[in-house]
Parts: sequence; structure tokens; C-alpha cells
Amino acid sequence: MSPFPLSPKLSTLLANLTLLSAQLPQLTWQNLKKHLHAADTLYVLNFWSTWCRPCIAELPYFQKAADSLQPKYPIRFYLISLDFPPDGAHAAQRLLRQKNISLSAVWLAENDPNTWIPDVDSAWDGSIPFSILWPSRKSKLGGFHSAEEVIEFVLQGYETPRNK
Repeated sequence: MSPFPLSPKLSTLLANLTLLSAQLPQLTWQNLKKHLHAADTLYVLNFWSTWCRPCIAELPYFQKAADSLQPKYPIRFYLISLDFPPDGAHAAQRLLRQKNISLSAVWLAENDPNTWIPDVDSAWDGSIPFSILWPSRKSKLGGFHSAEEVIEFVLQGYETPRNK
């Protein structure tokens, strides 16, 4: 926390520094899960890739949904890139910058999908796009076609018990 108040312009600049970096932060699934612990927060996890057309098409819908919901609800959106190494984190960051997407994003640094996919959702076969609400674990396979559709999905997380 800053010892002095930041101007809105400076706050926006600092919040967007990730967009200026050369690549997304790289995390394993276990390390990412450590960030999903606030009891009062619903986490929206979207697994995507730059080579997946439906994934790319829905990114602006997630941005609009986040812009609409985050001022009203304790919600955090994470875009989790499944792009292939060695350039996956760079490619994903480049695409998010081109699309003006400012949501939190990470590159999943995992080698064996069979070790982490069942922990995300035991019914998930690894196909993308895939979105899941954490910790309620309500999920959706396949793309969204509007911000309203994303909002409707996210709000279902408040109707589902979140004690998993």
C-alpha cells in the first residue's frame, strides 16, 4: 500500500504495467491456487490460448463483464493462458495488449495436463475455452457470445454454495 494517495491517472498507469511487460507472469496450477483463497471473493478462471478462435472472440466479453461486475461484487477475473512454450507467455501478452484486455492474466507453466486438469474440474477433458467459478466450481465448456452471457454465468456463482 502506498504511503500517499495516488492520482487516478497514476493508479491506472500502475494497474496497466502488466500490459507493457514482454510476457505474462508464469505460474503453476498449485501456485495459482494459492492466490484463490479470499473467502469473500468469487474467482472467474478462464482457460484460453492464442491459437483458439473461440477463446479470442470471448476475451472482450470477459473484459466488459469484469468492468460491469467488479465495482458491485467481490469478483476477480483471471485469464489463464495455455499457450505452448517456449513463446506462450509472450504470445499471450501480445494478444491481450492488441485487444486492450486489462484483466489479470497468467501463463500456466505446466508440462503434464493430467496432473492439474483433474484438480481444476474432474469432468473437464482439457478442451478450451473453459471457464470455472472458484471455489463453487460451476463450469462452462465452450465460448461465450456476449458480455451478458458471461455476467449471467458469473452471477450463478452467488447462487451456488461456495464452501468447497
